[in-house]
Amino acid sequence: MKKRKWWLLAAILWMAVIFTFTQLPLSTGENTSGAIEKIVKTEHVSGVDHSGIELINLMVRKSTHVLTFGFLAFLLWKSFELYRFSYVIAWVLTVLYAMTDEYHQSFMPGRVSSLKDVFIYDSTGAFLVLLITFLVKRKNRLKGNKLRGE
Repeated sequence: MKKRKWWLLAAILWMAVIFTFTQLPLSTGENTSGAIEKIVKTEHVSGVDHSGIELINLMVRKSTHVLTFGFLAFLLWKSFELYRFSYVIAWVLTVLYAMTDEYHQSFMPGRVSSLKDVFIYDSTGAFLVLLITFLVKRKNRLKGNKLRGE
């Protein structure tokens, strides 16, 4: 019971981190594009033009959505692990929080709010992490049963 409280506190803190980064001007698409362009020029990467930089920018921003909300889903799952529908609860809460984050983002200068981010990247990240968690947990349980001779 006590561990669950720590996992829930970790999930709430992670939500606060997400909320904070949503507000930062550094996390706009324009700023990440500029940072990627600077790296490409500094490291003398050849063959990367403006469209290449935009593609890298898109991949970085969307993978950030997948990883950020995947991690949140894992923390929420750990918080509710003892409940019957812990995977579903974690996924739904993650998607709901992602929706509020996109709404919050709509008020930030230079940021664009997109439900596509929620329903494609955030929800997929949450689903993938929860699926991997389920499969690993299942494999470990089956392995434990074999060791006990069941």
